[in-house]
Amino acid sequence: MTNIKIIQIDDDFINNMANERLIKKIGIPYEVTNFLDPTEALEFLAQTEEEFDFILLDINMPRINGWEFLDRYGKFEKKFPILMSTSSSDPNDIKKAKQSELLLGFYMKPLTTLMMKDILQKCG
Repeated sequence: MTNIKIIQIDDDFINNMANERLIKKIGIPYEVTNFLDPTEALEFLAQTEEEFDFILLDINMPRINGWEFLDRYGKFEKKFPILMSTSSSDPNDIKKAKQSELLLGFYMKPLTTLMMKDILQKCG
């Protein structure tokens, strides 16, 4: 079985570690590239030749938020499935996520094993 390749874009280091533990607990081989800064993730994605199975994206981050990330990423030629993982329960964020053509899903933090299995099924 080949590794699933994930990019996590979230300024919460603890949350990133917790997500990795969930994937490990499920027992699927994985490789995660973490970005605490979404602008660094955009620079990486603009230059990389690598393929990724999906991106986990937070909304509330410094410098640029998840929505600004999506606006910039939407102009990229090469795209990977994006799932929003956030602590925001703002109805406007939920509505915006449902309307976004770039998002494959919207999940409330913290992710659970069931949520992670759902994400892996959508993207696998």
